Amino acid sequence: MTIRFVLPPSWSRIAEADLSGLSCEATTVDEGLKWLIEQHPVFAERIYTEHDLAPWTIVCLDHHHILDPSTSIPPGDHELQIIPALMGG
Repeated sequence: MTIRFVLPPSWSRIAEADLSGLSCEATTVDEGLKWLIEQHPVFAERIYTEHDLAPWTIVCLDHHHILDPSTSIPPGDHELQIIPALMGG
């Protein structure tokens, strides 16, 4: 299954790289996210806590919020969106 990453524009600056068109083969959301972190380790603390997905980052597969990183990715091409949660007060 091919997933194309849709990342926040500011992450290109953080990674000091052009992240447009970034994609990989993955069978689960976790596999795709770990591939992304292997390519750009600076994103690790933005995506995961010690034991789970970070609560300050929203992960969506084809615009569906993913809470369990072991979620399977069905055959075909898909988008994995990573959205920093907005907080304020």
